Amino acid sequence: MKILVTGATGRIGANLVTRLLDAGHSIRSFVYPPDASRAGKLDAYSGVETVFGDLRNPEDVAKAVAGVDAIYHLAAAFQGPFDNRQYLDINVMGTLNMLESARESSPDLQRFVYASTEGVYWDARVNGRYFKEPISEDMAAGNYPNMAYLLTKWLGEELAMTYHHQYGLPCCAMRFSTVIEPSEFLNEAGLPAHFLYSAAYATYSDPDSYQMTNMPPKEIDDADVQAMIEKLVAGWDGEEKLLLSLNPDGAPYRQHFADVRDIADGLALAIQHDEAVGEVFNLAGAAIFDWAEIVPGLSERFNMPYVEARLPFANYFELDLSKIKTLLGFQPRYDFDSILTTAEAIRRGETTDVLPTGVMFGEA
Repeated sequence: MKILVTGATGRIGANLVTRLLDAGHSIRSFVYPPDASRAGKLDAYSGVETVFGDLRNPEDVAKAVAGVDAIYHLAAAFQGPFDNRQYLDINVMGTLNMLESARESSPDLQRFVYASTEGVYWDARVNGRYFKEPISEDMAAGNYPNMAYLLTKWLGEELAMTYHHQYGLPCCAMRFSTVIEPSEFLNEAGLPAHFLYSAAYATYSDPDSYQMTNMPPKEIDDADVQAMIEKLVAGWDGEEKLLLSLNPDGAPYRQHFADVRDIADGLALAIQHDEAVGEVFNLAGAAIFDWAEIVPGLSERFNMPYVEARLPFANYFELDLSKIKTLLGFQPRYDFDSILTTAEAIRRGETTDVLPTGVMFGEA
């Protein structure tokens, strides 16, 4: 098949492309011009055609869609210099442009795979995400995802599934858990940033940080919330240490992540199985991080002390993967240990089976 991959040079896209090439497909890579630093990531691979364009431009999109048999729509405004209007224009109107072009010019399209997010389950009325039971696909209804990325990705998913039901486009959506690309797992000092006290201190000591500015209004003046923040900030003494993060109720953090390789494997299954059409799937990895288990082990591994602290942002969840396992045969493979092992190998300059993310929005 000739497959269009938007965002093909990103952390997920590039690792998906290698799998699709190995399966005998040819690729058209749709690249956003300002992301010049990653534009040539796939140049060494035969079978890849690179086209440049902007999702907001219907003519660019129409040229990219023309003549393809399947589409993976991964590109989105994310972690870049975007405001709320740009998020809406790129992630929502851009997706509409993709769907319209597919409907108008690709009557024999075999699949349109939309990259969605676990964020459809989060609610802007709640400070964090706390789920005692695994999250299934039917638990998104009634939520109000945070602007701008999460809400716009949710709207894009709704568009894709509407085009399936209204126009018969063979769409499916994959809701990714938080993706880890191993080269990004360790910071410049070779330490796991997700578990460092300094990272939490930087977040909660900065009134302009994402966590602070997106805190629900009812939480801002809550005495317990303020006490947690003050204690965390006051506890920073300038010496790096690990943090065993606790939820407001005292339960250790527990979060479902996905190695980029598990995400790429799951995406590849979407064109292999007709059962994917018209369905929405959770897609996560084998990496369920339990801070109570991981932090003491990291303390020994890195010979670094750790402390415990309650944080106002709740974080306790696991995605239910039974649907994608049953319908598509997905089996996640990469857990915490394999992510850390790969991250350390990349840091040593060794060749691994991961294509690193690279510098976003840098110069060519």
